[in-house]
Amino acid sequence: MAGSEVGSYLASDDELAARYAKIRRHARGIRISGYDITKRCNLRCEGCFFFEGELSSHYPEVRSDQDYDEFFRSEIERGVNFPHFAGAEPALVQDRLRLANRYWKRGLIYTNGTIAIDPEISFMIHVSLWGNPETDAALRGAPVFRKAVKNYAGDPRAVVMMTINRHNIDEVPTVVQACADAGMRLSFNHYSPSRQYIRKVDANGEHDSETFRFSTREDNLMLGPTDFARVEDVVGQAVVKWPETVIYSPYYNAWINDPNSRFDIDPDTGIARDCPILNMPYHRQYHVDFSYSDDECCVANIDCTGCRHYVSGYTKIMAERDAHFGTSEGFRGWVEVFDTWCRLHFPDWETLH
Repeated sequence: MAGSEVGSYLASDDELAARYAKIRRHARGIRISGYDITKRCNLRCEGCFFFEGELSSHYPEVRSDQDYDEFFRSEIERGVNFPHFAGAEPALVQDRLRLANRYWKRGLIYTNGTIAIDPEISFMIHVSLWGNPETDAALRGAPVFRKAVKNYAGDPRAVVMMTINRHNIDEVPTVVQACADAGMRLSFNHYSPSRQYIRKVDANGEHDSETFRFSTREDNLMLGPTDFARVEDVVGQAVVKWPETVIYSPYYNAWINDPNSRFDIDPDTGIARDCPILNMPYHRQYHVDFSYSDDECCVANIDCTGCRHYVSGYTKIMAERDAHFGTSEGFRGWVEVFDTWCRLHFPDWETLH
């Protein structure tokens, strides 16, 4: 894959050099850990990795605000400087986010968008959407799209993350246009199935009223080899048509849509041997009871073989700098990916020098 083949928004060598220097000044030494801060959610999305799996929803939510205060203080002492807050739905427990904001000014919240997060909380916010209003409601069990736009239009902390799955590829232009009309920025995530979802699909499992309502072996959310070329094309067109709205890397777009697995999978365990998040000594994915396991990544229960989650994808390219620095095209692509990551994580990135 060459940068000249997929294009780059870093058009000039001067811009490339400036972005690389900016990354070195402002984004070195990032230490991320993840925190599930509640088991509660007001949605039940089809194929939800949180409620499908044993590595998330089965832990007791028993910690007090004082416990959280002491816990966050200990994480600062451990060296974490960029926390990621998730759940289920962290907007339901904003007092915990406010406690965290005492210790960190930079960080990221993953939210479904149905509840506005206090504007005094300074963390970046990634707002999940799953397609146009009708598809989003069908896949998530309740209407979300218009609530998310109402809650976060014009919010400098917010970026819409459209989760692309087999059902909504052709809706990318509609969703991007809606975000553009609302003055919202947008990026993309690939649906990555949990191990539990894959087992249910393979077995044509019995449907329920929550997170496995309609998927079958023949019709489900998982992206297959023929889907990736469509995704790359549709997303690539969106990057070109809406440059002020879409925050995305053309280099990453080509890499993530390669139909081959994005990770080196251990055949005995099914775990990715080269996932940098799994291999980072300081990264932990904490459950609501503050427990964690060394073999858990940023998205509990996800099957490593099919993982194309944007957190692990961007991190893998960023961590494998030397593999991209061998050619000028690779260097340009790596800088573009890292710069895109910064645009997604720092609300003031474009104003920093």
